[in-house]
Amino acid sequence: MHDRERIVGELRARAESGQSPAEVGTWLVGEVGSTPNIQLATYLFHAFEISLKSLKESSIWVGLGRGGTMTDAELNQLFSPLVPRSADRELTQNPDGSWSN
Repeated sequence: MHDRERIVGELRARAESGQSPAEVGTWLVGEVGSTPNIQLATYLFHAFEISLKSLKESSIWVGLGRGGTMTDAELNQLFSPLVPRSADRELTQNPDGSWSN
């Protein structure tokens, strides 16, 4: 099992240093290997303010190496900007799949 706190922290640090969502995703895929999409989505969800709907849409990203059709540019548009999720707030899911406090 991977250290979630370490991975989430690294995802945030990479985004804060200016890496694009595709670059951050490429690092994540390289770090955790052939992990199921739900595990990748869990890391991204804990690291950033990304809706569940957007995470689901990203499951066809070519960077996953699973025959997807979503380009890096499309992933960047879907996830930009990568906003770190605050660890100290309670989240509520909205009808559109986004989260708010």
